[in-house]
Amino acid sequence: MAELGEAKRPEAGEDWCDSGLGSLSEGQLSQIQDGLGAPPHPPVTSDPGPGGRPLTSDPGGPRTPDSCGSGCERLDSALGEEEAGWGAAAGRAVGAITRGVEAVRLGEPAARAGETPAVAPEAWLHHVLGFVTEDGDTALHLAVIHEHEAFLDSILQYTAGTEYLDLQNDLGQTALHIAVILGASNFVRKLMAAGAGLCMQEKAGHTALHLACREGWRDCAQWLLASLSGHRAGEGNDACAQLDCTNYDGYTPLHVAVLRKDLEVIKLLVGAGADLNKAELSCGRSPLHLAVESQSPEVVECLLRAGADPRARMYVGYTPIYSAVHRPNQKILQLLREFGSEEPDWDSEESLADSSDEEYDDIVINSGHYKN
Repeated sequence: MAELGEAKRPEAGEDWCDSGLGSLSEGQLSQIQDGLGAPPHPPVTSDPGPGGRPLTSDPGGPRTPDSCGSGCERLDSALGEEEAGWGAAAGRAVGAITRGVEAVRLGEPAARAGETPAVAPEAWLHHVLGFVTEDGDTALHLAVIHEHEAFLDSILQYTAGTEYLDLQNDLGQTALHIAVILGASNFVRKLMAAGAGLCMQEKAGHTALHLACREGWRDCAQWLLASLSGHRAGEGNDACAQLDCTNYDGYTPLHVAVLRKDLEVIKLLVGAGADLNKAELSCGRSPLHLAVESQSPEVVECLLRAGADPRARMYVGYTPIYSAVHRPNQKILQLLREFGSEEPDWDSEESLADSSDEEYDDIVINSGHYKN
């Protein structure tokens, strides 16, 4: 069993990210708890945070930490597990930090006249907020990873509106990214209210909204889009900008939702003003192209009714109906015709298909021979 002051070590073949809670020794935790004395006000109380949810790292479906094999990335180093008493130790440790942060009241005199605290409260506040694990997780990351709402509330009292909210760990994740991955919509709401950035991108270029669409967390997507009320796309508002952010595969959140065939999330994005015709960056496919390729009549109809252009063209010139006639679902072909999609010009379309098979280089580098 890993002791409280000892970081848990990975098993053979296991790839994961240590939350670093064990990096705080018992002495440090006891000083936070005892050196500051009892909090001058009752601890923050709130409804219990959302229950544990499966952690996922790819669009193929959820995977629990226990099911991860070799090469699987672990978000929280299994600190939520209860076996061998580790979960209880982690809970006590986070609770101790929480009480320490709650005890800090900057500018107030010592709790009892004539008594000097062992350590200045300001120093402990800086210690807690300056704490970073070997994987780049801050105290705020840890509060979200362990779904410790009271600890989160304590930290947000002092960090709302600051850049601390958007600090990224070694995976490029902010606390908001992790809250969305966990599906903790209440944490998403609190982080947004405190001023967390919506366009921060993690290691794969995903914003929090990308992740909400990828994981299918509708409640999280609703909170991320809630601040769009009264704004129009293109105003420069952070909430608007997230709709057009592209990840490193060139996809916007709407592209991701279409690829996942998530009709409810697609409706949320369309209602929020997502660009129905924005081309993804690799081939120039519009959301309608992707819906046709995904063979989802419901998504195709939703996009067409919302105003998607049935004549949109990929970089090579293909329209959605050209993609549809080469695929088995006849209902999609019928929908495109009903919404005014023109039948493909077979001569031009086929010539495009032939030319696309030709390999050529736009630029030839170092093609000549070197002379000594």
